[in-house]
Amino acid sequence: MSPSPNATKKRPRPRPPGRAPDSVSLPDIDLPEPLLRVLRRYPSLQRHPHPFLVHFPIVFALAAAFFSLLYVGTGVVSFDTTAFHCLGATVLTIPLSMLTGELSRRVKYAQEPKQAFLIERRYSWLLLALSSVAFGWRWLDPGILRDFRWASLVYLLILLALPVLVTIISYFGGLLTFPLEKGED
Repeated sequence: MSPSPNATKKRPRPRPPGRAPDSVSLPDIDLPEPLLRVLRRYPSLQRHPHPFLVHFPIVFALAAAFFSLLYVGTGVVSFDTTAFHCLGATVLTIPLSMLTGELSRRVKYAQEPKQAFLIERRYSWLLLALSSVAFGWRWLDPGILRDFRWASLVYLLILLALPVLVTIISYFGGLLTFPLEKGED
């Protein structure tokens, strides 16, 4: 069966200016030898898994805050349960996102300025700490938002800080993929 005359040619994906695919060879990268062996054996792992994985803690952190606010506003217990589950998922997915981010920094962005990575790293550790504290607190006191008190307000403020943190981290991560050009508005 021959292709139809209306079939379009597959176009290559556009890439950010100045970066070629696989522009850094593995021997030039400062990685532990066991990790280099794995990357050599399974080259598909070099393909930048961080953008895929990083969306999970972003969405879960946003959802934890959102469903907690819904619970406070409506009193529907399933919203509180959902918020707790999303908070747990946030805590579970942050370390993997941080690890793949560090791997991407070394493999794909070795020549980039370090400031954005430093900001991302610091805020990621803060995000992990705050979400872990909130998860542990909610685990130990399941009714923290049920009978609203000062501790509930502190807990809620921690949850509301999570979307702010993921926004900051996402902004600086996005600058690596979509850099702001000087002179543009």
